[in-house]
This record gives sequence, structure tokens and C-alpha cells, in this order.
Amino acid sequence: MQTSTKVIFNTIVLYIKVITSLAIALVSVPLVLKALGASDYGLYNLVAGVVAMLAFLNNSMTVSSQRYMSVAMGERNNRKINSIYNTSFLLHLCLGLFVVVAFEIIGLFAIDKLNILPERVLCAKIIYQFLVLSTFAKIVAVPFDALVNAKEDMLPFSIIELIDSVLMLAVAFSIGYISGDKLIYYGFCVAAISLFVLLLKYYWCKHAYKECRINLRENKGNLRIREMLGFTGWNLFGGLAMIGRNQGVAIIINLFLGTIANAAYGVANQINGALGNFSATFQKAINPQLMKSEGMKDRNRLLRISFISSKFSVLALAFFAVPLMLEMDEVLLLWLKNDIPPFTVQLAQYILLLSIAYQYSVGVMSAIQATGRIRNYTITMGLILLMNVPIAYIILKLGYPVYYTTMAFVVLEIVSLCVRIFMATHLTGMRIKDYYKNVFLPTMVIILVPLTVALIPYFLMSQTFLRLVIVSSIYGLSFVVLMFRFAFEENQRTAVISRLFNKLKSK
Repeated sequence: MQTSTKVIFNTIVLYIKVITSLAIALVSVPLVLKALGASDYGLYNLVAGVVAMLAFLNNSMTVSSQRYMSVAMGERNNRKINSIYNTSFLLHLCLGLFVVVAFEIIGLFAIDKLNILPERVLCAKIIYQFLVLSTFAKIVAVPFDALVNAKEDMLPFSIIELIDSVLMLAVAFSIGYISGDKLIYYGFCVAAISLFVLLLKYYWCKHAYKECRINLRENKGNLRIREMLGFTGWNLFGGLAMIGRNQGVAIIINLFLGTIANAAYGVANQINGALGNFSATFQKAINPQLMKSEGMKDRNRLLRISFISSKFSVLALAFFAVPLMLEMDEVLLLWLKNDIPPFTVQLAQYILLLSIAYQYSVGVMSAIQATGRIRNYTITMGLILLMNVPIAYIILKLGYPVYYTTMAFVVLEIVSLCVRIFMATHLTGMRIKDYYKNVFLPTMVIILVPLTVALIPYFLMSQTFLRLVIVSSIYGLSFVVLMFRFAFEENQRTAVISRLFNKLKSK
């Protein structure tokens, strides 16, 4: 399969998976929220919310292993690929055990310090044990994810992840019929599904890629273990900084406002996580080619792909997120009915804005990752991310509304983008004017012009479902037209028009 065809096929497969998972999440979240109640749902997001954030940490660690595998594929070195696969499995097995021990030492002590009703503390500790088990399963699954990504074989794992989503939907439907502690039942099911998915991924890799076999005796303390350990360690630091920001702020919110506010924060993150998959999908499909460019010693190709990754990741998210931000009140009313926790609307809007700002960095980050020189980069970005925690504390201490904490998220993310671009100019040779021309300028035109047009019916009409449909339709149609004009190069537009014309002519 040609490179362009493979990227297109993988993108389509991943989008089908994302849309199906999103539909399942839209059904699951209201069921769980209603069955548990706002307080218990907030408690779960506080104690076990790390599981949701592990998606980011998992992606971060997957990129570490995938980077080495993809570079080796660019070098056409199959023996090296198998060696990297074994080294990655050993590292993540040890890392998983280390994280379990660290979580057990630190976590149970921390739970006693949180703002939790006394009668729910024991429940929180039980949920925490399920969290630890889920964490271990997700970390050990990283080498299997990395191998599939490097092979650009997205279909089987998309099916496995859809099985994961369907099982979670089944749990959401069943939770209302449980007579015991519903929260403990929910936590147990999440852990059990994580282990089941790990086994499915392991057996698929064992069956499909017979040239890659786990044999820990192959790891004899060579330079590759030390090299990958360093790279994975710094990548892990960056991922943990992101989790530290999100969960650190969740703890700060809990200390000041309790578990009801955590429920609002949790719902906002659920919305962001669901939509974020649309942009992450394109990135996941294109990243293997970006990493292989480094193995081919083709830095121009690497930068060109990184610009494409950033541009279309922004557009994939903004297409859904911008009209949703405008009509968040109506959407939440339709979705959650009367079970909307306070401040959910504002929190969701600013977290979506944060996510759009973050997408401007994804291609730049991947290009930096591909070079392998990430120590100074991860330290710098980790410190900037963690600044959100003390800033959130100050904001709530001064008595400002909780959504001001997510406003600070957006400001610091813009600072992070500027720092990433500056560092990329030194690490990859990227030029700022090229980024501005290829990413920032076209995406701003494509987003802001439809937004301006959609604001006309938004301000002229009262809040109704009809306004939601009209605003979304106007924005969406304008967005698609401008994206075709400004996001695609002239030869790409010509190719698309030619294909459509030929298909119509053949009919």
C-alpha cells in the first residue's frame, strides 16, 4: 500500500472508531452521572480521574517506543525493530511495577487529606486500588500500541478499542441495577476491562507480527536500553507534568469547593476528551511517517509533515469544538437534562479553547520527539505546565469562580506554544515564518470567518434547538468551503476536483 493511501485508510479507520466511541460516550456519561449522583461522580473523577488522564500519558509513552521503531523502519532494519520491541516491553513492565509501588506509598496517605465525606473515604480507597490496577495494565500495553502504530496497522487495535467502549457502555447500563455500592462496582469494571484489553492487544501482536517476539533474554544491558530509558524517562516526565496539571487542579478544586465542583470539572474533561480524539486521530495516522522521515535523514520531509499534522489537528477539533462552545448551554441541556453540575458550561468552554490552542503544538512536538533530543524541552514544558497548580490555588484562594482556573490554562498553553516553536527552531531547523504561513494563518482564517458569520443568528435568536442547528450548519458549511480553499495546496485541490469530476462523469 502506498504511503498516501495508507495514511488515508488509517485516518478513515480511526475516524470511524472515534465517532463510534463518541456516540457511546454520549450515552454512557449521562447514565453513569445519573446512577452515581453528582457527589459520587465527582468523587470518582477526583480519585480515579487519573485513569482518564492516562490516555495522554499512554500516548506520550507510546510515542517514545514508536519513535525508535519508526526510525528503524525508515532505516529498513528488521532485527533492530524486534530488539526495540523487547527493550520497550522490559522497560514498561518495570515502569508499571514502579508506578504501582509509588502509587501505593503516596496515594492512600493523600486520600485522607482530601475533602471527602467521612462515610465515603473507605470507598475512595477501594476505588484507588482499582485505579492502580488499571494504571499498570495501560502502561504494560504501551509496547503493543507502539508496534501497531509503527506498522501503521490501525484496524485491529481500533476494533479492540471499540470493544473497550462497548463494554464500558454495558457497565453504564448495568450500574443502575446494582443493589450494592455502585461506585465500587463501576471502579471494579473499569479495572477488569483494562486488563482484558491488555490481553487482547498482547495476543493480537503475538499472532500478527511473528517477526516480533518477546524474549527478555535479548536485553543484555546494551546501549539501546540506556538510550531508550533516557528518552522514555524524559517523555514520561512530560506526560506526568500534564497529569500533574490536570489532577493537581482537580485536587485544588476539591479542597476549596468539594466533590460537586469535581463533577463539573469531570464532565468538562469528558467532553474535551471525546472531541480531542478527532484531532488526535489524524496525528496518530500521520506520526509514523513523520518519525520515519528522521530515520531516512530527510529533515525537510519531517518539517513538512509536522506542519500538516498541526494544521489538520487544529481544524479537526475546531470544526466540532467552536459551535459546541457557542451552544454549550443548549447541548448540555439536551445531553444531561437537569443533572448539570454548576459551572460545567464555563469549564467546558475554556477547556475546549485550551484544547484548540494545544493542537497548534502537536506537529511541532512530534518533530522535536523525532530528533530524540528532548531533555531540555521536557523539563521546560513540564515546569510551565505545573505552574497551573499554584495559579489555580491563588485564583480560588482569592475567591474567583472555578472556571477562572481553566482561563489560566489557556493563557499558559499559549505561552507553551511560543516556547515550543522557539525550541523547535533550534532542534529541527524549523523557521517561524514557515510555521506562521503553513499553520497559523490558514487555520485562523478558516476558524474566525465562519465564527463571525455564525455569530449573527446566535445573537439574533433566543436559545433553542433550532438556533443550535442553524448556528452549527452555517459554521460547518463555511468552515468546509474555507478549509478546501486555504488548508489544501493548489495541486491537492486540483486532484480532488479532478477525481470528483471523473466519478461524476463515469456515472
